[in-house]
Amino acid sequence: MELAPLTFEALAGKARTIAAGGRQGHIHTTAPGCTITRDPRWAIVLEDTAEGRAYAWFHDQPIEDRAKPLAVLLHGAESVPGEGEVLTPPSPGVQRMAERFREGRGHFHILNPQCLVNSHPGRWAIVFEDEELGTLESLSEERPLNDIRVVERLIYAARPDPGA
Repeated sequence: MELAPLTFEALAGKARTIAAGGRQGHIHTTAPGCTITRDPRWAIVLEDTAEGRAYAWFHDQPIEDRAKPLAVLLHGAESVPGEGEVLTPPSPGVQRMAERFREGRGHFHILNPQCLVNSHPGRWAIVFEDEELGTLESLSEERPLNDIRVVERLIYAARPDPGA
């Protein structure tokens, strides 16, 4: 997938345009070296599914705080739970990924059935890139909202500043 680089403001504007037009689009948050970008920086990748195009904003520091409002805009508020909200436990596969993530290992991707980087078109995929274990996947035909909510909470949880 080719990524067109944009400023954060231009990327956010495209996300608002996609949402306002009722078009399909979604974002990925990526860590340095992620298979989606293969870049040494963090990134927010915006897929405009209808156009089959992807855009990216790269940054030298974690990007989750800037990505979260875009995730709510494009994925829906029900996907990104509030911090105090009680969550339903995830599936066993996602639970294993979550445990690894809490240990400071790996990073997640939630790939919808139309996602340009989804190697399982037509199915939902929760993917965990783990340097030790490789790529772990949880696949489903239906939207796995409980798993998505757990993963989104982990992705957007407050983390210590790596520069501190």
